[in-house]
Amino acid sequence: MGLDDRDYMRERRRAESKAARLSHGYSGGRYGSAGRFTTHPWQKWIILLSALSILVPMYGEMQRKGWLPDLAAAIPFPETGSVTVSRTISAADIKSRLTVEASEANAVVQLFEPTTNRHILSLYVAANNRVTVPAPIGTFRMRLIEGQRWHGTTRYFGPNTSYETVADLMTFEPRSEHIVDLHRRPDGNLKTRVMLSRPVSL
Repeated sequence: MGLDDRDYMRERRRAESKAARLSHGYSGGRYGSAGRFTTHPWQKWIILLSALSILVPMYGEMQRKGWLPDLAAAIPFPETGSVTVSRTISAADIKSRLTVEASEANAVVQLFEPTTNRHILSLYVAANNRVTVPAPIGTFRMRLIEGQRWHGTTRYFGPNTSYETVADLMTFEPRSEHIVDLHRRPDGNLKTRVMLSRPVSL
């Protein structure tokens, strides 16, 4: 075997050794070609979304329980069953009923006209109270404002204002009744979404 042959065989063994080392690194998933741990591009977003699905409800629960700092003076919450009604609603429209059972937080349950976002009704229910009031007929978007220390219809519950919208529109028919229980349960059927904006002033 000549010098050229020896150089060729040495180079071939070196290439085979390198290929064997690289073959131990999985190139299509958990491990990259050099044996390093790699992640799928979507994996970070999936982890982030999973964390948000836990943290956002926890944040809302902290607000409802009044855990965030609130140094402003509170005022008395309106009497349970008090309502604020739009001037456009007439007595002839009041043919349905709304029952609300509050959790450990004071609640303001609001109805809005879904296309114009016009305020229709706000019902005030103190913590651990239940009330039934007359309601107008129609299809509305329901929003929930909850908290502990009341600051009025502009600031609501201050930094501890929990603000959600009910996912599905609610239709109030004549002589019908909607019952809304604000106690959070794993098997609850009132699906809500957290509102990133603040509630509008009344």
